[in-house]
Amino acid sequence: MRYVLQLLVVILVWGNIGAVNALDSGSRESLRGMLGLGVVIEEVGPDASTDGLSQETIRSTVEQTLRSKGIRLLTERTRSVSSPYLYVNVNTLKEELGLYAYTVTVDLKQLVGLPSMKNKRTWGTTWSASVIGMVRQENLNQIIADAVEPLIKDFTEDFLAVNPR
Repeated sequence: MRYVLQLLVVILVWGNIGAVNALDSGSRESLRGMLGLGVVIEEVGPDASTDGLSQETIRSTVEQTLRSKGIRLLTERTRSVSSPYLYVNVNTLKEELGLYAYTVTVDLKQLVGLPSMKNKRTWGTTWSASVIGMVRQENLNQIIADAVEPLIKDFTEDFLAVNPR
């Protein structure tokens, strides 16, 4: 199991480096002119949920951080089908020794045009950041402070750089 976990970490690191570099150029600029955004938090895995990590705690942290920086959050009532949204995924893998390997990904999704097809739009990731790590089972909620919050703060800095308040 230890070798499987090590291989997973190597694959995640190698895979994430390419994704971050590919989305780096122009990602900040893609945030310009946004009046607000929705928030989507992926469900937490059953092991992590049993051990105390909750989707609602992640949502609360993300929304509080965004609001504290003056970023308008769209609710189900105020959000249209085409409104951009911040997607947060905390993915965990529990290891036998009481350790969790995790990845946290924060993506800004918005409708983008397809140059090859006039007047066609699809959802695309225009801003993305991710981090991987390991934490002991008893410190599982530390993922929020060590990974989720810093990534959301990176997003707010980029957002506010092109949309000053």
